[in-house]
Amino acid sequence: MAPRSRIRSLAAITGMTTVVGLVFGLTAPLLNLILERHGLSGRMIGLNGAMTALGALVFTPLIPLVAVRVGPFRMLFTTLGVTALLLLAFKAFDDYRIWFALRFAMGVAIVVPFLISEIWINQIATPQNRGRLLGAYAACISAGFGMGPLLMRVTGVGGWTPFLAAAGLIALAMAIIALARGDRPYLDPQGHRSPLRYVRSSPVAILAGLMYGAIETGIFGLLPVYGVRSGFSEVAAATQLTVIAAGNIMLQYPVGWLADKTQPRRVLGLCALIGVAGGVLLPALKDSPAMWPVLFVWGGTITGMYTVALTMLGHRYSGLALASANAALILAYNVGAMGGPPILGQAMDLVDPNGMVYGLAGFFLIFVVVNAALRRDRAQPSATT
Repeated sequence: MAPRSRIRSLAAITGMTTVVGLVFGLTAPLLNLILERHGLSGRMIGLNGAMTALGALVFTPLIPLVAVRVGPFRMLFTTLGVTALLLLAFKAFDDYRIWFALRFAMGVAIVVPFLISEIWINQIATPQNRGRLLGAYAACISAGFGMGPLLMRVTGVGGWTPFLAAAGLIALAMAIIALARGDRPYLDPQGHRSPLRYVRSSPVAILAGLMYGAIETGIFGLLPVYGVRSGFSEVAAATQLTVIAAGNIMLQYPVGWLADKTQPRRVLGLCALIGVAGGVLLPALKDSPAMWPVLFVWGGTITGMYTVALTMLGHRYSGLALASANAALILAYNVGAMGGPPILGQAMDLVDPNGMVYGLAGFFLIFVVVNAALRRDRAQPSATT
């Protein structure tokens, strides 16, 4: 691919995924707030929201084969169109029972743009810049997620306005990615393997995706509750989340740069060790100004695990094999996303409120231990395993 085509493709991919992240960051809290207004229990709201992760979990293993049959770009463009229609359907069918099916379908559709984009960037990247490109990509998605809830200040929660705005943004994403329609990714139909096989062949990267899913969803779902129970005001608790999101955005490129300059597996280990330290230190720092930089670095550490895991898979696989490995990583993320919040919520109930952050430290510690054990077990350890 010519340098100009690479730049055009990267700009289109990051632009599209930033907008899709913005929509996702808007709609997830929007739908939950509407359900809260309807008087549903917290348990029912949680179950309704979990359908998105379930849809992604069910469909992700099929994406590589479907993409080969219909073409990855056509599949990406089609699922964006379906996403826009689903967003309008939420308002047209304002019934939480129907929303279970709609959120499941949303999970099926919304996972495709992210998976295809990650494969595409890995094909554009070289071994010398892969970590930095994926770091920039992760930063753009984090920025979109972070800005999404702010849109509700403009659109409000009631009426058609937020749904029309979200569908309009998806149309914008379609227009952006259309700029790169001549530079679409290639998938070799001979390279497919079941995503589950990559749990065995690339366990460190897949475990990183699992832990990232559990930790990220746990933090963004429960940290405000932890903050309030720790004595902070609701505004201060929300500010903690903002600082973590800022770390997500600003530290991905440096993490990617480090993965380009040294063994990615070592960077993963470093991220996990920082994660352990942050979880252990936060309860002691809640009355100290030092809490804020710790939260910032912690935020970059969390998303850094996914960034480096993607880098490792890109070093090792290509074509449809990369698509299948990437699907395995997203599967692991969604398994973590479904299991992490209940475990952390239970930990917070048992040791109120610090059990939540100690549980997060425990997730990071599990990764440190397993990573070290796998390194010892391999006679010839590979940086990209």
